[in-house]
Parts: sequence; structure tokens; C-alpha cells
Amino acid sequence: MSLKGRKATGTWLFGFFTLLSLLNAFNAVIQLNSGSPVANFRIFDAQLGSLNAEVYFWISIITTFVLFGITTLFVYRGLPVDPLVLNRLAKVEEGISLNQNMLENTQIGFFKKLEENEKANEEIFRKTNMSIEDMKKASTENLAQQKTALQVMEEEARKGSEAIKNQAADLVAIKKKIDKIGKEPAKTKKAKLKSGTSLDKFRSITPNLATKLNGLKINTVSELLASEPTTIAEKASEMVETIAKKQAEAQLLMVPGIDEKHAKLLVKAGITSRKELADQDPIDLYRSIVGLAKTSMEKGEMPAGRLPSIEDVSEWTRQARL
Repeated sequence: MSLKGRKATGTWLFGFFTLLSLLNAFNAVIQLNSGSPVANFRIFDAQLGSLNAEVYFWISIITTFVLFGITTLFVYRGLPVDPLVLNRLAKVEEGISLNQNMLENTQIGFFKKLEENEKANEEIFRKTNMSIEDMKKASTENLAQQKTALQVMEEEARKGSEAIKNQAADLVAIKKKIDKIGKEPAKTKKAKLKSGTSLDKFRSITPNLATKLNGLKINTVSELLASEPTTIAEKASEMVETIAKKQAEAQLLMVPGIDEKHAKLLVKAGITSRKELADQDPIDLYRSIVGLAKTSMEKGEMPAGRLPSIEDVSEWTRQARL
């Protein structure tokens, strides 16, 4: 084979190898962008080997440039200097330069993307840690609030238990007093009103109302109690409730030991007759009228004074039964 033929064969052979190397470089770029750190080499199902993708990339680039240089050397030595050939070589070099720039930009973009992914992962990890800390802080505060609430509830339960014990002790003492009163003979007390008492001595009836009642031939307590409140109200131009209230107070004032102030409290408590008073439980009635008395004193509806005792109330109910 002549020298010219060997140079032509070498040019084509190294050109072919250069093309294969360039294709390997593109394959390396694809492997890098796929995210896999290892490039695997297979023929059908046969595993030929594996290599780090980045190392594979740079070996392919370097091999491409070396083979291209050898191919160019064969071309320059084997062909006459022709302006057209030089122009084509310039275009090839320009293409290679563009490809090299493209590969560099691809590599830069790849590493930039890796850096961005790393920053994003760090940010996600930081936010996750912050969320865990916030949840831990909220849980701690919630537990502290629940502990405080439980302590308050325990304190209230303790106070309630003490109050119940005190009330139970008070009830026992009151019942002992009532039992003692029940065993004692009834005290001799005079009632504020009697059936024949004149209405002029009934303090709850105003002089104007007494005049109207006298005009209706109602002069005594018994005559007041025997009349219908509706009839009296119509003829005396008074409210039915007013007349009924006066009749109730009159009945209660006929029980020994009850005065005008006590009678008003009993009417406020819903006791409107001697029979209703006799049917009352002394303890419940005592609580009711004492509460009403305190409220009336606070509002100024009733002058301050001694409140009735449990003994007083028990004596009223006993006297009402006689």
C-alpha cells in the first residue's frame, strides 16, 4: 500500500474513533443528567462493567480531543493545502468549540441544579425541625395549662368538700336544736292580732284603706279574713293582690311569736296562711326567709335588724300547728 493510501486509511480510522468518542461524551452527559452516579455498560443483557459517570464524562471528552487531534494531523499531512479544506476544518473546529461550550454549559447547569436541590433539601429540613420544635413547645404549654386547671379543680373540690362538711355539721346542729325545741313546752307568747282585733291596730293597713274597709262594714280582723278579696278590691278600688296580701299577713300575725316584719318575710316566701306555715319544714323555711331578709336589707326595702333564728322559725311552725 502506498503512503497516500496508508494516510487515507489512518485518517478514516481515527475519524471513526473520534466519532465514537464524541458519542460516548454525549452518552456521559445523559448519564450525568439522569442523576445516576454510576454509568453501566451493557450489550443486551450482558453486564460489561460500570464506571463513575463524571469520570466517564471527562475520559470521553479527553479521548475525543486526542483522537480529533490525531485525525486532524493525518488530514493535514495527507491532503494538500487547499483553501476549501482549510475552510471546512475551521467549520469543524467551530462546531467542536460549540459542542464544548454546550458541554460546559450542561455541566454548569447540572451542578447548579444539584446545588439548588441541596439548598431546597436543607430548607425543608430546617422547616421540619422548626415545626417539630413548635409542636413540642405547644404540647408543653398545653400540658402546663392542663396541670394548672387540674390543680384549680382539685382546690375547688377540696373547698366544696369542706363546705359540704360544714353544711352537714350545721344541719346536724340545727336538727339538734329543733329536736330540743320540740321536746320543750311551748312558750307562752301573745299573738299580735286576734280575731276581734280592730283594723285600726293592724299596722299593715293604712288609714285610707281602713276608712274604705269601715265603709264596707269591715272593722275587725275576722271580718277582713271572712270577706272575698275580689269583692273588697272592687268596692274599695284597690288591687286584688294588695287585699290578699293583707289577709295573709293578718293570718300569720295571729300566730304567737310572729311580728309585722316576720309576717312580710313569710308572705314573700310564699306562705299565705296558718296552715301553709304549719306544713313547712323549719330548716327549708329558715333558709328561704333569711335569704329574702338579707336581699331586702341590701335593697333598702327593709330596715336592718335581727334576723330570725332557726329556733324562731321552728317555734312559728309549732305554734301554727296548735
